[in-house]
Amino acid sequence: MAKLKKRRGKYYSRVRWYDTNDKIKEKQIALKTDKKSVAVVRNNEVTAKEDLIKEGGSWNFAWLNAEGKSELLRITISDAYDEYRNVQNINGVRSSTLDRVDNSMKTIYKVFGKTYPIDALTYSHIEQYKEYWHNKHKPSTMNINLSKIRAFHNWCVKKGYAKKKVEFVLVREDQKLPEYLTESQFNDIINCDIVNAHFRKAFLFYYITGCRKSEPFKAELSGKWLTIKSTDAKSHKTRDVELNEMLKSIVTEMKDRYHMLIDEYGQNPRNIIMRYGKEFKKVCRYLGIKGKTLHSLRHTYAVRRWAITGDIKMVSEEIGHSSVVMTEHYTRFNLRKLMDDFPSLKERIALRLTPPMEDSYFTNLLKVI
Repeated sequence: MAKLKKRRGKYYSRVRWYDTNDKIKEKQIALKTDKKSVAVVRNNEVTAKEDLIKEGGSWNFAWLNAEGKSELLRITISDAYDEYRNVQNINGVRSSTLDRVDNSMKTIYKVFGKTYPIDALTYSHIEQYKEYWHNKHKPSTMNINLSKIRAFHNWCVKKGYAKKKVEFVLVREDQKLPEYLTESQFNDIINCDIVNAHFRKAFLFYYITGCRKSEPFKAELSGKWLTIKSTDAKSHKTRDVELNEMLKSIVTEMKDRYHMLIDEYGQNPRNIIMRYGKEFKKVCRYLGIKGKTLHSLRHTYAVRRWAITGDIKMVSEEIGHSSVVMTEHYTRFNLRKLMDDFPSLKERIALRLTPPMEDSYFTNLLKVI
């Protein structure tokens, strides 16, 4: 195996072997980086070609030219992404996040192919990419893909694989309000005959806690606290959710079912979690409730909390957003409408409202005019 070494702040791979006369031979290959995470990835590539190097065969690496000097080759989108993904993985980026980036990269492969040089991408290419997917993806999906591709391209610029940053103009999308469930809609779902007892309790758990779909299964339960660690949180922030005895019982049942289906039946963990969303959609279709998903229960929690507290920073922390900016769209809801949608909260929401002006005010104003 090639040895990873460092000299004067730069990493290199050292390959040693004995020749036919039992003399030590050595080849040092510059890795052209001062970052260990990148060096580890490149050293693994050298190790894969170690036999070829020892035998004196022809070899090359993406970060070197054909003579083995420091001049960079024109690296393809695919080769650059393979290295980018390895580095992200070493740096602890979650596998689910990497899967989403993989999906975004597939969209650019579809337009330009895998072998297109990364340094050849320009603003006009990005516009061509947007035109290709215009009628195939929703604006929100396109913007997610563009953001992930932009992050990858910026990394390539930093590495020297591309000469300069490219402007990624996001697609304009309608600023829709989050979809929440009214009190009446949620009661209909909970009491619907086609929902079995387990999923009924699970829906109640999501409604009361505002957890993301996967969080109950990955979080640790200790006493009355459900701890969602930063490694399992979308925002990479650890947070604690306080549970009463009923909620503790529900999340324990959800976890037990999850592990039983994996251990005894070999089911895919992702499919087990997705089942909750499918069951929720099924009951919504049955009841004629449109535009709602299991994630709508999380929106419902946030809307209810903001309606009665008015403290958007507190709501942001409770639901685990990485920034309060992400939570601010909940403030666009009309409080008087929320009083109608959540009758049980009517009195508490009313405390935040300024009494409407009396008709006499407008009558007197007209007299003055």
